[in-house]
Amino acid sequence: MERKHIVIVGTNFAGYTAAIELKELVGDNHRITVVANTHKFLFFPSLIWYPFGLREEKDITFDVRPIYENHGIDFIEDDVIDFDLEKNTVNLKHHDPLTYDYVMIGTGPKVDYDYIPGLREHSNSIVGLGVAHKTREAWQRFLKDPGPIVIASAQGAACFGAAYEFLFNTRYQVAKNHLKDNAPITYITAEPFAAHFGIGGFGNAQKMCEWMFNHYHIDYKLNSVIKEVKADGVLLENGEFYPSKFTMVMPRFVGVDAVRNTPGLANANGFIEVDDTYQHPKYKNVFAAGVAVHIVPPGKTEVPCGVPKTGWPTEQMAKTAVKNIVADIKGLPLKAEKFDDMAAYCIMDTGNMGMMIVGDHMLSPREHEFIIPGPEAHWAKLAFEKYFLWSRRHAKV
Repeated sequence: MERKHIVIVGTNFAGYTAAIELKELVGDNHRITVVANTHKFLFFPSLIWYPFGLREEKDITFDVRPIYENHGIDFIEDDVIDFDLEKNTVNLKHHDPLTYDYVMIGTGPKVDYDYIPGLREHSNSIVGLGVAHKTREAWQRFLKDPGPIVIASAQGAACFGAAYEFLFNTRYQVAKNHLKDNAPITYITAEPFAAHFGIGGFGNAQKMCEWMFNHYHIDYKLNSVIKEVKADGVLLENGEFYPSKFTMVMPRFVGVDAVRNTPGLANANGFIEVDDTYQHPKYKNVFAAGVAVHIVPPGKTEVPCGVPKTGWPTEQMAKTAVKNIVADIKGLPLKAEKFDDMAAYCIMDTGNMGMMIVGDHMLSPREHEFIIPGPEAHWAKLAFEKYFLWSRRHAKV
């Protein structure tokens, strides 16, 4: 069999999973190269704790380079400019073009800070380590000069779960610092109802979240469109203004520049069109997984809501993609794993409590769906974090 060169772009949930899984499948029979603009894997779910000083960078990252070297996987740390889909090359900023037989794109997204005026300048975020560090600094300033808090999931956002986690962790930290009377909290969201999550809801999560809002005296605004983020608060499209001394907005994602710069690869928002085998419909040697791919939302909402794709579903997409690359090399039929039909696993942390969320499908209809609230969910989240990072540091995916 002719030795193929498979290039994987990205090295987090999609890219790292794809690289290790692919190596297990092909051994030394084919060449694997990973290209990414960083050599660190970041466990994004832990960024909900980082602003409060509960995690440091070393706790939630690891260097992928020695792991790739030990497994015979080539690694190039560089920025991808674009892809030449006709010539089968990845164009890099500081290296020669990289020719591939197959490419698996797992870049993750680009954060769109420009679609809402003031979003970049006046809001905080937890969508990356750098911005989470700025959020930590803003939190320290807030503790010295407390006041109203606004946590928001903006129109087009998709990481609603992380927004809820940060909301309730903020509430917990406010209470720990004895600031409840000085720091009223408002949650602003594009969702049509509480705990919609961008997936049309899940079990009785709506009732649970509404109970928590009422119990903790959190004001919440649904179907909201943010018009502008100001230094002293958030202005909605309907004219309502919510003053804030500490603002965290979960923004929308778009495709990364390298994908958007490549004609025919993605849709208008820069997300890659793939079928249920995670293969591009036109370029059959192009596969993609994770937040980089386009997933159709489950029904229309009054205000646009994205579909969450991070973590577990990203890893499943990546595994399916590389298994199908191997199948294609061998001339075997590709196997589909529809996003809607993937199992749903999530632990939503709320500071010292939480919810364990389990379902047989990501999207409705589901035959089985369970939500288990309580302090055990918080401890389960902590245990999972430790297990996940240990396993990935030891190349177990």
